[in-house]
Amino acid sequence: MSELTAMTASFVLATPTETDGALFPGRIMLANTCMWTYRSDECGYTGGAVADEFDKPTTDIRKDRCSKCMRGCEMRGMVANFGGFLSINKLSQ
Repeated sequence: MSELTAMTASFVLATPTETDGALFPGRIMLANTCMWTYRSDECGYTGGAVADEFDKPTTDIRKDRCSKCMRGCEMRGMVANFGGFLSINKLSQ
């Protein structure tokens, strides 16, 4: 509410992020792509080699890469750390 008198009440319409000066999102929001750097603090994976960038299993640490997809996190047991926004696809349906 921006103004209140005995006869009227005035409101300024805005989204919650506009009213407090916050910027949202603080990063790019992609549904099926993880934004974290593989093996970073955000990623959290510190185990051995699992798969290459195409989610093909490997035991060679030199070929170990993240596919940046949910499947890559599933293979490493790190689903909770997936850096994408899976619900974004639901917004456009």
